[in-house]
Amino acid sequence: MEINLSPRRLWNAARKVVAGLPLGGEAVWPGLRNDLFVAHESIYRYAARWAPACRILDAACGTGYGSHLLACSGARSVLGVDREPRRVRFASRRYSHAALSFRVEDCERLDLSPGAFELVVSSNTLEHLAEPEAFLRGVAGALGAAGQLLVAMPPVLSDADLREHACNPHHLSNLSVRGWGELFRREGWQFEYLSHRCAKPLDFHSFRASRVTSEDFAFVGEALEAAYATPPITALFRLRRER
Repeated sequence: MEINLSPRRLWNAARKVVAGLPLGGEAVWPGLRNDLFVAHESIYRYAARWAPACRILDAACGTGYGSHLLACSGARSVLGVDREPRRVRFASRRYSHAALSFRVEDCERLDLSPGAFELVVSSNTLEHLAEPEAFLRGVAGALGAAGQLLVAMPPVLSDADLREHACNPHHLSNLSVRGWGELFRREGWQFEYLSHRCAKPLDFHSFRASRVTSEDFAFVGEALEAAYATPPITALFRLRRER
């Protein structure tokens, strides 16, 4: 395997160490606003339309930029949780808002009060969990009667995609887009599917500052099968508990 030791990669790694963040993993951070970061940020900007007056859980909040964005969008409260203590410490130091708090917690073992939230956001998390069902059940108890869960994950659409993600040591649950839909139904969730798309070309391996903005991304509500015809950047599901 070829190891990329470009000056930009080394410089970014050094800056993360100085910031107190772990190397490796897949969490983006605000110190590098490249195409990958802006694509992730656009998911939170989409979620922010439901933020006003909501109690929100940002599950697997990473470096906390999305939690802060939700808090600044008028949320009543935002709790960001992540199992990596160094990311939680970074988020707590960097972001301050009266509605915002962070704590260390494992998304497969959530300790949440019943009905504590109206909105749960979890971006690019479920594929990192060995038991995504445990997360879904924990969230179900914490959502109020009218609450919703917004989850995003890589669009696995083919056998080649499955093989690629199986080689990623951080991806423990590599379901296809159809497979996630089936899992959600089995766990008692209704959902709307959305494709995350961008009209401009993107380079997720670049270490250069991005020229795209969150406004360049769209979230298109469509049938699951549409993802297979035109692959999206990310697969998004808006979920509610079946009544």
